[in-house]
Amino acid sequence: MKVSIIIPAHNRRSITLDCLQRLKQQGVLSWANVILVDDGSTDGTSEAVRAGFPETTLLSGDGHLWWGGAMQLGIWRAYFDGADYVIWLNDDCHTRSHSLSSLLQVSQAKHAITVAPCILRETGTLHYGGLRQTKDGVEVIPCRQNEVIPCDTICGNCVCVPREVIERIGALDISAFPHFAGDADYGFRARDAGFPLFIVGDAVCDSSYGSAKNRQSWLLGDMSLGQLWALCFHPMNGTLARPGFIFKVRHWGFYGYMQYAKAFIKLIMVSLLRLIFPRPLRLFLFSRNHTTYQHIQAVKQWETTESV
Repeated sequence: MKVSIIIPAHNRRSITLDCLQRLKQQGVLSWANVILVDDGSTDGTSEAVRAGFPETTLLSGDGHLWWGGAMQLGIWRAYFDGADYVIWLNDDCHTRSHSLSSLLQVSQAKHAITVAPCILRETGTLHYGGLRQTKDGVEVIPCRQNEVIPCDTICGNCVCVPREVIERIGALDISAFPHFAGDADYGFRARDAGFPLFIVGDAVCDSSYGSAKNRQSWLLGDMSLGQLWALCFHPMNGTLARPGFIFKVRHWGFYGYMQYAKAFIKLIMVSLLRLIFPRPLRLFLFSRNHTTYQHIQAVKQWETTESV
């Protein structure tokens, strides 16, 4: 059995090296080949990986691959190298001692795509993992230790994909999803092709929400109105950009058009509220019951504590 781990990286050298060091300490490098795709980093990531982890297969991009393109490049390299299983792993996803082996074992036993539940280090809450399709979108499914639970699709932070899935449906659709929603689209495509998907409770990982400065509440965030609209239509964010539209229509059909229209109407309503009410008043009126805002504030507090 041959296993490859695909790790996309871009300009976060210390995080990438920490990820590789963790895999080495856990003994993963003794049974898996790591393919690291460095998408044009300018912080010395590639040089540090070559020096510290020469056993790693290093692929390079020009800075325009984004997550989807980097994963695509790594997946096909693993496939043509003869990998029986391909593990997707974001470098800020902290695997625990048996996370990847548990993911692999269930994938083998059930001939299925398996996904790890990811706990946010900043808040201690479940945020990524296996997803359930609802009429309005997707939601993360809780999974306790020792449980193996079916799901409809996946977050791509830590996932194991058998070779036969790649043979049947190929890799990611990067023409439609260069960054946003490519992982969930792949899970839906695999499910529709007849492959089961499971969350593996014993494969739990510690993940990161990302810097709070890059996360914003539409209503209560401190970005300008112009910045908000630019964010919503940026292909990396995807909410109202082309990837978001394709994702909704592809997997919800006619109702997907309605979901997209609903999100667009929400943006217009939020914009009107922002024009009418100054931010201090919006915070006073809406912050107490605004879950997104409360979550981002918790992340900011964690970042402040970590930096002290």
